[in-house]
Amino acid sequence: MTSTSKLDQGPANSLPPLYLASMVCSMGMMGFVAAAGPLAAALDLEAWHIGISATAGGIGWVLSARLWGKTADRIGRKPVLLMGLSGFTLGYLVLCLAVLAGERLQISAFLVLSVLILSRFFMGLSYSAVPAAGAAVIADSHCAEDRAGAMGRLGAAQSAGLLFGPAAVAVLAGTSPATVLLFLALLPIVALVFVVQRLPKDTPQTSTSIKQLSLADPRLIRPIVTAVLVMMAVTISQIVIGFVALDRLSLPQSAAMRLAGGALTAVGVSLVLAQMVIKRLNWTPTRLIRVGGCIAALGFLGASFSPSQLTLVLSYMLAGLGAGWVLPGINAYAANAVSSQEQGRAAGAISSAMGAGAILGPLMGGIFYQHSSFTPYAFAALSLVIATAMPRHSPHEKS
Repeated sequence: MTSTSKLDQGPANSLPPLYLASMVCSMGMMGFVAAAGPLAAALDLEAWHIGISATAGGIGWVLSARLWGKTADRIGRKPVLLMGLSGFTLGYLVLCLAVLAGERLQISAFLVLSVLILSRFFMGLSYSAVPAAGAAVIADSHCAEDRAGAMGRLGAAQSAGLLFGPAAVAVLAGTSPATVLLFLALLPIVALVFVVQRLPKDTPQTSTSIKQLSLADPRLIRPIVTAVLVMMAVTISQIVIGFVALDRLSLPQSAAMRLAGGALTAVGVSLVLAQMVIKRLNWTPTRLIRVGGCIAALGFLGASFSPSQLTLVLSYMLAGLGAGWVLPGINAYAANAVSSQEQGRAAGAISSAMGAGAILGPLMGGIFYQHSSFTPYAFAALSLVIATAMPRHSPHEKS
């Protein structure tokens, strides 16, 4: 077993490559979702076909996140980041080729859909390496008191991808879906070069004698459950807003799409702002989770009653503000709860939990919306209230 090894050049030089890798991968994942409508039309597919493809990415994420975390402990953070970025780029390029073939060649829709599902699954498998190894880098290079702020800045980069991905799709809307997706597929190559050149080399944090970190480990059970609940609430709100705009606000389809896009953009702005001020707040992870969770719950409750477009967008902004504190708080809590030899495993476990929440959320949102437009938001708010009650002080927090 080796002792904890800091990155050779310190946190100031290790974070910019992580920011870029996190942002461009997030852009790629969200850009595909934003292009779903035109993509389905171009390939003569149904909306639920694209939904299956998107879900395949989430399944790959959940299945691989813990393995990436374990691998990052054994062979180092930088090799895992490079493998994840390379795999993500390869999967995206295959997806682009399938879309291009479907647009220009007489290929069956079933074959194109099969390649889309498989490539998205492979992208999810690869993508999960980025948050797992990235969180481990921060845990290695920051003391317990500084981890929440650093996690927040990394989360802000990921949130920026949530903004720029759909924005890139909007800017390139006059071109074919294949062109849009190809642009998004090339961005991780830039991040890959940046990581090779700028991310300091690190050494493995543990030997093979360290046992697998169980999801039922008492040190991690609270942040894992909290991660599932929070991501479930966030993705519930994403999936139902378009339906609320159509049904409750009685907007035409084009206006409903604009409102949904505007509200989710507002969430992204709130996430970035919230995560950028974490360092100044200097709060413990537990406090970030509790305060942020309560604020997000209020935002979702407001959305459940919102009678107008303005109040709905403002409610989403409030929810995004709270979530912007909860998410880095969860990662910092988990990092502080385990030893230096287990940081990659802990980061992988939290990433896997968030992926599980991202899969469950759309399903639960669709089920609850069948009852009323109020129910999904109420369930999201309740999930966040439960999440705020879950964490207790981690070993490195002051009472």
